[in-house]
Amino acid sequence: FIGLAHAAMTAEGDNSVLIQKVAKERLGMFKPQAVTPVSENIATTDQLINLIKIRENALFTGLSKALKAAGRAGLFETWMLQQNESIQSAGRTYGERIVADEFKSVVDSSEDSTKEVLQDLLDLHLCSYVKDNAAWFLTQEIISPDQAKQVTAEFDRLCRILTPQALNLVESFCNI
Repeated sequence: FIGLAHAAMTAEGDNSVLIQKVAKERLGMFKPQAVTPVSENIATTDQLINLIKIRENALFTGLSKALKAAGRAGLFETWMLQQNESIQSAGRTYGERIVADEFKSVVDSSEDSTKEVLQDLLDLHLCSYVKDNAAWFLTQEIISPDQAKQVTAEFDRLCRILTPQALNLVESFCNI
């Protein structure tokens, strides 16, 4: 009974297993995303999405190299024990990039009064992602400490802009 409960819990309630599956599928068809050099001002939509793509490329490339180095004999141990954190990060970053690309597409195609607020929400989401992963971007020397501060300042600015609209934003999702 305990084994069955654990299996059901994993299949239905543990996103880590789902992220592993996403990372495995993505790794099998991985081609690096086209990226541009990081500009001095990174607190723009395009630069923030570019940072996500840079991270996705680096994580999947690193994961691929680790698995190839492990060979067939060491694949299970490498995947399950040594690279689990990289697998989770790669899978989540891939998901974030998909969300960013789709969200940007929606913003770009918007023509009504919601375009500005959608743009602010997109930028807030992107800033949040880069802020949450700032240590990685800094240790990989992809951004500088001053650029990390730019992202935090833009995040704070967007929060100030969106806070008065928070209730309307929440209620708009109730009407979908």
